Amino acid sequence: MHTEFPPLNALLAFESASRHLSFSHAADELFVTHGAISKQIKSLESYLGTPLFLRQHRKLALTDDAKRYLPQIQAALQTIKTATDEIKSHQMQSQTLAINVLPSLTINWLIPRMEEFKQRYPHLYVDLSIGDFTVNFEQSRCDIAIRSATQAPKEVNYLKLMDEDLCLVCAPLLMKELHSLDDINKMTLLKHTTRPELWPYWADKVGLTLTTEKKFGMEHFYMLSQAAVSGMGLALIPRFFIEKELADGSLVIPFDEGFTSPYTYYVITPKSQNLPLKAQAFIDWLLEIFAPYRSV
Repeated sequence: MHTEFPPLNALLAFESASRHLSFSHAADELFVTHGAISKQIKSLESYLGTPLFLRQHRKLALTDDAKRYLPQIQAALQTIKTATDEIKSHQMQSQTLAINVLPSLTINWLIPRMEEFKQRYPHLYVDLSIGDFTVNFEQSRCDIAIRSATQAPKEVNYLKLMDEDLCLVCAPLLMKELHSLDDINKMTLLKHTTRPELWPYWADKVGLTLTTEKKFGMEHFYMLSQAAVSGMGLALIPRFFIEKELADGSLVIPFDEGFTSPYTYYVITPKSQNLPLKAQAFIDWLLEIFAPYRSV
């Protein structure tokens, strides 16, 4: 086997520039600068000892050598891509990815988006479960978990997904009775029972003294959102949980007194230096769909 090959980046630059007959379009396609493409082409021409492009007035044309070279390089690059795709696909085949996610996040937000992930990795079997318990990966069967917490998780690998942007919401009919923040004390407060501190925390941040005794407790944000839609009272709910309801008008924001709660969302995996390919694939996809909500 020959040990000397032209640089792969130079071949990629040549193939793209030849296909587009444009260094600028090749730069856009390969996410580099025009100067980088020009440098790679010059490097390849130097390596081959022959020019590959004719620099005509505002146009590029392939030399005869380049015309003979291009189809062989395209075939070689396709062979590399096919071989790479095959081995990556093999790694995904017949594998199970067990994911444990917060209940409200799963029902109201993640499941409607999972079809996109399945289309991207059709051979990967996903086992999705819900939970808000502390994850012990040595005892649990899950590969990945998503949790919210006021402090970074311990004894696991973790990646911050986003802060929690809470907003005050209610049904449109209730909004007619709200003219100032003080009117909140005339309403029923829908309370997240596992986060009893949210209402006092929010009230302190917006300068409101809560005096109402009318409260209704529920365990999950999904339940709170449904109760708020039905007009049972006011709720503090993460904005991304209720995008649909805000868009269709079934929930409204009476006062734009939103705030960032003490909770942060994390994706967590076992404490290990080697993350399985299936887990990394899901995390990469997760970061894509969370991108609009991430501040870090």
